[in-house]
Amino acid sequence: MEQKAEQPLPAWANPEALGFIALGIVIFSAVPFLCGWVHPMSAIATAPWGIAALIAFITVTIILFRNRNLMGGVAFGFLGILLCGAVALKAVQGLMMLLYNVQAPPPLAAGGFITDAMVWVAIGIVLIPIGYLAGYRSKAFAGFIWLADVGVFMMAAMSFLRQPEHTVAIVGGYFVFILAIWFLYMGIAELVNGVLRRPVISLGKPLFKRPAPPQA
Repeated sequence: MEQKAEQPLPAWANPEALGFIALGIVIFSAVPFLCGWVHPMSAIATAPWGIAALIAFITVTIILFRNRNLMGGVAFGFLGILLCGAVALKAVQGLMMLLYNVQAPPPLAAGGFITDAMVWVAIGIVLIPIGYLAGYRSKAFAGFIWLADVGVFMMAAMSFLRQPEHTVAIVGGYFVFILAIWFLYMGIAELVNGVLRRPVISLGKPLFKRPAPPQA
């Protein structure tokens, strides 16, 4: 009887488990000041976590593009390298200002709120199609992305009003926190399912059906 040989593993492993876990950890490190648990100055403490995660995000993004995973490469490049990298650099900037006892002039501080608000708006816009594409993978994935997107726009509104510690912004931070919990869950699911090479931890049913491939 002819036996079928086991399919070889791809040369480049799927790095999404590492990417999702890194996203969850970075957001968790930012949750205390996003949700108003501590003084905003504590954002400085996120610098080492953001810098360490940035190395993981660069690795994940390169491998995903190498595997021709456009959705994953763009998503981790955007959320990881661009967003988390910028947050880590801002934390380092705040640390340097604290060490050298430098106070930002009022016009600079006011302009910083507007700059952050504009960036939050841009992030919110990009998260809309990312949530749509996530819907082809899981209803919950799309739902949590869009929920966090509402939180991002709430934080953007408060930054425009120069009130980043307002209750509205804090509620938005909790929406982002929920997404971080989902990212950790996805990372664990990708790890377990990938190692065992079968679906052990479910991510739920897709929200949208994938279109049929074109006829050859």
